[in-house]
Amino acid sequence: MSFPNIVLLFTLLLAACTAVPLSTTQPVSLPPPPSPPPYVTENAVQQALRFLHNQYNPELGLLQESPTIRPNNYFLANDALLAAYVLELWGEAALAQALRATLAKYHVSGNDFVDVAWGEAIPWPPKHFEDPGSLVETIGDAQIMTIRHDGPGYFSDWSGYANLAFMAVVNEINQGYLESARRLYEIEMSTFDGYGFPDLAYHAREGVYETLGLAWGVYAGAKLCVPIERQMLDQLLRQQSPETGGVHTHFRATADRLADPNVETTAVTLLALKALQHASCGAP
Repeated sequence: MSFPNIVLLFTLLLAACTAVPLSTTQPVSLPPPPSPPPYVTENAVQQALRFLHNQYNPELGLLQESPTIRPNNYFLANDALLAAYVLELWGEAALAQALRATLAKYHVSGNDFVDVAWGEAIPWPPKHFEDPGSLVETIGDAQIMTIRHDGPGYFSDWSGYANLAFMAVVNEINQGYLESARRLYEIEMSTFDGYGFPDLAYHAREGVYETLGLAWGVYAGAKLCVPIERQMLDQLLRQQSPETGGVHTHFRATADRLADPNVETTAVTLLALKALQHASCGAP
C-alpha cells in the first residue's frame, strides 16, 4: 500500500472505529441526484460570474486575486486554473479560452492540488506550498504568481482543515472509492456547528471561519448525492457580496462577508452550485 493510502486509512481508523477502509472495488450504485434547492438562484450564479469577468485584466490575460486586499496579485494556480474550468462549466467560453491561453504561455496545467476539481486523482496528503505563492514574473505593478504543491513536507494535519478534508472526499470519488469518500464526508460534516467548520484555521484566527470549507463541502456532498445541509448552503450564499457578486473569504458567526471576495473562493462556490444543479453522482 502506498504512503498516501496508509495515511488516509490511519485517519479513518482514528476518527471512528466503524470507519470503512479504502476500497479498491468499482464504484457502488448511488441514489438519484437531489433536486436543486430553490434558493440557489440564477442571480447568484450570474453575479458570481460577473465578479470573475470584472477581475480580468486583458493586458495580462489573468484575473486579479481580489479587488481590495491584493489587487496586484495575479495567480496562475489556483485562481486562473479554477476560474477557467468553472467558466467553461457555466458556458463562459471566451473568458475561459483567454485564461487557458495565458496558462499555456506559462506552461501551467495543474499543481497536484486544484486538479481534484475537474476529476483528477491527486497525491494525498498534498505537499506543502509556499505562502502566498511563488513569484513568476513582475509586469509593472502586477505580480504574476502561482502556487506549487511541491513541498518540502506534506499536510499531515489535512483532516484538521475543512477545505482539505472535503477535497480528500472529492479525491476519493475521483478514484472510485465511494465508501471511504462517504465516511470522510460524514466525519467532517459532524464538525459543522450551524455556521461553519471550527477547524484549525478557525482557531488560529480566533473564531473566524473560512468560506472555502463551506464551498468544498457543498461540492463534495453534491458529488456524493447526499442531502446538503441547508444551513451550510445558506451560510455559503450569505458570503456573496451584493455589490460585487464575489464571495468573501472569511466570516464570523456574528458577521458575514469579512476580508475581501476573491477569485478562488468565488470559483469554488460556482463549482459547488454547478454540481448541485447537474449532479453526476460518484463520477470523476
